[in-house]
Amino acid sequence: MTDGRPVAVLTKNLGASLASHRLSRNLRQDDVAAQAGVSRGVVARLESGEGGTIDSLIRVLKALGLEDRISVLVPVAKLSPLDPRSQGGQRQRARPASGAEDDEPWSWGE
Repeated sequence: MTDGRPVAVLTKNLGASLASHRLSRNLRQDDVAAQAGVSRGVVARLESGEGGTIDSLIRVLKALGLEDRISVLVPVAKLSPLDPRSQGGQRQRARPASGAEDDEPWSWGE
């Protein structure tokens, strides 16, 4: 379920939150960059919502003492213990639901 906000808005909001946490700790971008092992430009891009890598984001979160928030981004996916599909263990790949039909009928490529 999504709230319909564009990715650009989400990244800007995340960047603003990172900057707010950094400033609340009275840290400069250079300080966070040094602790995270990234350049100041990486911190600036993340804070402005202009992008970065997952690795850089996690490094900056750890430098700000927010590593406990990482699991909130993508919680562990588990099936209900009452769901019979949970008997087989953790899923390794996805497949279409049974009974799902393609839009086009199959042919030999004629």
